[in-house]
Amino acid sequence: MADLLPIALRFLAQGISVLPAANDGSKRPAIEWKKYQSQLPTSNEVISWFKQGNDGLGVVTGLVSGNLEMLELEGRAVVSKMHLDIAEIATNSGIGAIWEKLNAGYVELTPSGGIHWLYKVSDGQLPGNTKLARKPGENGGVDVLAETRSEGGWTITAPSGGGTHPSGGSWQLIGGSIENIPTITMAERESLHAIFTLFDEMPKVEGIAAEVAPRPEGILSPGDDYNARTTWDEILTPLDWKPIYKKGEATIWRRQGKNDGISATTNFNGNDKLFVFSTSTIFEAESSLSKFAAYATISHNGDFKRAAQDLRTQGYGAQTLNSFDSNISLKPKNAIEMPSQATQAPQGEEESSWRPIDLADYYDGLFVAPTPTILKRSDGHGLIYKGRVHSIYGESESGKSWVAQIATAECLRADQKVIYIDFESDAIDIVNRLKALGVSRANLLQYFSYIRPDGPRDVNDPYWQNILLPDSATLVVIDGVTESLTMWGGETKDNDTITRWMRIFPRTVASASGAAVVLIDHITKNADTRGRFAIGGQAKLATIDGAAYLVEPIQPLSPGKVGVLTMRVTKDRPGFIRKVAGMWRKSDRTQEAAILTIDSTRAAMAYVIGVPKDEDQLEAEHAQAKTVEFMEYVHANGGANMRTLYDGLKGRKELVKERLLELIDLGFVENRGNDKSFILYVTNAGKAEFNLHDAVITQIGVS
Repeated sequence: MADLLPIALRFLAQGISVLPAANDGSKRPAIEWKKYQSQLPTSNEVISWFKQGNDGLGVVTGLVSGNLEMLELEGRAVVSKMHLDIAEIATNSGIGAIWEKLNAGYVELTPSGGIHWLYKVSDGQLPGNTKLARKPGENGGVDVLAETRSEGGWTITAPSGGGTHPSGGSWQLIGGSIENIPTITMAERESLHAIFTLFDEMPKVEGIAAEVAPRPEGILSPGDDYNARTTWDEILTPLDWKPIYKKGEATIWRRQGKNDGISATTNFNGNDKLFVFSTSTIFEAESSLSKFAAYATISHNGDFKRAAQDLRTQGYGAQTLNSFDSNISLKPKNAIEMPSQATQAPQGEEESSWRPIDLADYYDGLFVAPTPTILKRSDGHGLIYKGRVHSIYGESESGKSWVAQIATAECLRADQKVIYIDFESDAIDIVNRLKALGVSRANLLQYFSYIRPDGPRDVNDPYWQNILLPDSATLVVIDGVTESLTMWGGETKDNDTITRWMRIFPRTVASASGAAVVLIDHITKNADTRGRFAIGGQAKLATIDGAAYLVEPIQPLSPGKVGVLTMRVTKDRPGFIRKVAGMWRKSDRTQEAAILTIDSTRAAMAYVIGVPKDEDQLEAEHAQAKTVEFMEYVHANGGANMRTLYDGLKGRKELVKERLLELIDLGFVENRGNDKSFILYVTNAGKAEFNLHDAVITQIGVS
């Protein structure tokens, strides 16, 4: 059995949360480890854990360990030589240097023959643990080929062995060292992960929905004919996409404007489909598209009826077929989420919003409700809808602007255009924050439009068409609703004015551009509606067709510290966010949608958009807090008896005694008296478990 204490201390010296591993083959930490997901253990704790000898150790991944991530290739994937294919693709796609950096940094072999790479990410937010590549398993199961351990995760590390793994085998360091764990950017990470994702064998989400009606036998549709007669070269080359690598019948592509990495594949699994990884193209990411779907997206902004009609005039398909062959449930990236009014005006008659809408496509399920894709939590659920208007509001210095600016930074880092209309701050503050959030100079200058208006613009002004209503923007932020309303001659308490302003400004921008519009606003001072409404009240909330969030600070945001705030959803028009939100707060009818932690203690700012806690987690945390209070009190009052506990803790006697007996059974408290006359002390195990060597004593009480 190796002496793991020096190894553990080396991990800790690199700012990594290191813990002992259980010896039962479960590959779990040997201790209660929740608090070490957010704070590093002390050197004394590490010494106390490992001085007696251990079979295994592991590290907590995510923000607590400096944005540490583990990338794993399972043993079954190594057997199939997948790592060699990955190396070949990395070299040919222009990211060979990044791949070499990982292999020179920290690489280990697992007892089951898998490979682990450890690295840190310098910018951006790590998601939760992610499956990158899978394949169908036996009996309807799924076999994982590649995955990560990310925010809130845990992984065993070398030289663990013995009872740590069910096989009794050991983890072996085969490249690099703890001190050489590399740091990569979020963009480099995404390029690497895209290669691993290539090998996912699970069925992909299809871009084409089911047909409205069965096609007559023998009738060839324009779409099917186009699929059969057209090559992917003919579709993608005019977009300035470049084929960078071919393996068999599959081709890997790189989009226009990208100098390295991969953007998409065609025919990778022999299905003749386009699968796009990049979020910075006209195609929706992570969806499988036929050639006809790609043509409709490129040439007709996702209108598949028009695409089919157009192809028919070009000689594709049977001329006698009246109904188009297929439709898509996927809209192009920046298209308006809602379907257009299908009923056409008679020739020469101006289009009118009062014309009845053709509901056939709605009924046939060809259009789907929008899903939130911007500002994703660590579990992958987004918080902002494209093509909809949102409100983010709270007290002064609550962090509401930070939320919008983090969404801005994420879009910019993904090569997506953002328009920021600022009525409150100035360019210096915004640019400095975006720099701290990892936005490069090149991306800021290319994709970010910052506007500091000093007067209103009329909706009929051509400026709207040229600047404010581009079809390429992903996000539009309006920072300072009150100031904007005043500029338009409105008042914050005038519901008619609010409604009119919402219609001619935010709603116009959202509907015309397809961008997500985010309003940053102040909280109302009305005691009856405080928390539920932004200042000015009900009219603002009523006109929001996306989601509205109340931002509440838990720990203040300030330079050099870790700030925590919560986003509580007060309205969710499409309904997808409430489904994954936390517990309901009766007082203001809100739900916790996310917990945002911003760490500004490092040179590169890091943040995590965490998942709200469920009822069981909250109850467990409450119980843990009460136990800590109990242990602190016993530690401060060594030799205490039951009367001392009852008087000092001020709780129900039966609950105090129940908690005491549990702690005695666990070995954290010892009774040096007898069953009738207690003399209580905290044991060394209790001091180590609850970090009571230098405890700050709080006497809040036990309930």
